[in-house]
Amino acid sequence: MKHSAVTQIGVAVLMAGLLSSQVLAGPQVTIPPAPPPPAKPVPVRPAPAPSVQAGSAQSEEGRVQGSACYRLSDDESLLSAQKKALALAREAALKKIKAFAESADQGGGRGLEPEVVAAASRVGLSNERITKQEVKSSQVCVWMTATANSKEVADLIKQRLNAKELAKKVQDQSVATASAHFGLKVWTNKKEGEPFVEGERLIIYVESEKDAHLKLDYYTAEGKVVHLVPNVFASEARIQGGQKYSFGDEGAAAEFKISSPFGEETIKALASTIPFDAALTESDQVSEATVYLTKVQNAFKAKAKDSTWASAMVAISTSNKEDLQVARDRKKIEMPAAKAGQRSLLKQPDKPEQPIDIIGVPGRKKGEKPLETMGTMGRAKSGGEKNP
Repeated sequence: MKHSAVTQIGVAVLMAGLLSSQVLAGPQVTIPPAPPPPAKPVPVRPAPAPSVQAGSAQSEEGRVQGSACYRLSDDESLLSAQKKALALAREAALKKIKAFAESADQGGGRGLEPEVVAAASRVGLSNERITKQEVKSSQVCVWMTATANSKEVADLIKQRLNAKELAKKVQDQSVATASAHFGLKVWTNKKEGEPFVEGERLIIYVESEKDAHLKLDYYTAEGKVVHLVPNVFASEARIQGGQKYSFGDEGAAAEFKISSPFGEETIKALASTIPFDAALTESDQVSEATVYLTKVQNAFKAKAKDSTWASAMVAISTSNKEDLQVARDRKKIEMPAAKAGQRSLLKQPDKPEQPIDIIGVPGRKKGEKPLETMGTMGRAKSGGEKNP
């Protein structure tokens, strides 16, 4: 591993040698050309879609309102409680977007994971305004309005559900068991179950019990599969038994850095003491995951009793840092059980007042406890960062 390049997971694919200058969706894999050393690659990201389009959510649904209350714990700051109340108010507003309600129903009886709801809130609500804030008896209440972005919500939830379904198929234990004929391990630089956050480095490790030919595939949340070995790491196509191999660490032929789209993903290793069938040889660095997975699973079934094969995999999840923190906070909030037919998780406060001139610094009634300012605590546009 003498060369160094950067791989943006989930952004774009820069094909080997850049001969065609064609950019595809999926992980960016940059292969260093022959000397002289290549210039530092520039991450390629798709151009953002316009925030407002003909027939978009703004013209169809306009603004939505949300309100929620949160009770402070004994050791919690008022500002922290305000942020949690605002997150709950956003969730309440999100549920009023028709696209969210329809898409959420596809998540099954258990609903969507808190991190997915947080992500949907981030992309689905823009131009937020805090219209009112109150503190009464250690309870913080927030009223807010926002522009609804229906298409963005529907697209995000569809992508997350598709990623979850793909991961389920890749991790099918009945197929994995049929191909486990000798020891093979694959793991990452994170503990099992610990999510990768946007911007973090991903390192993959593989170790085989026997000398073997290796295939290492990365199934992304975008529905693609990146063929790391042998297409990116050609020198590791043949590995020695009992030796640990790393992929993506500093100084490697390619380095991995987590970015969107996020969700459930799988890294799968295949090892064989004899060369792989030609049907499993991919000339491209990236393939459609479902098509390639079908070929792999058919190969496993045909060699169910073949002792020359082994497979191993590791499941990972990726997330936006802000979404992950909102989801963690949300899980800690104990909410009263909703009444039959009631969509909201909270009893809604009174109808919000009209927006005030100074957004995020609401007035207060005489004798009422003053609030720490939250600023606007909103986003100027869909997917943007919070104001300080």
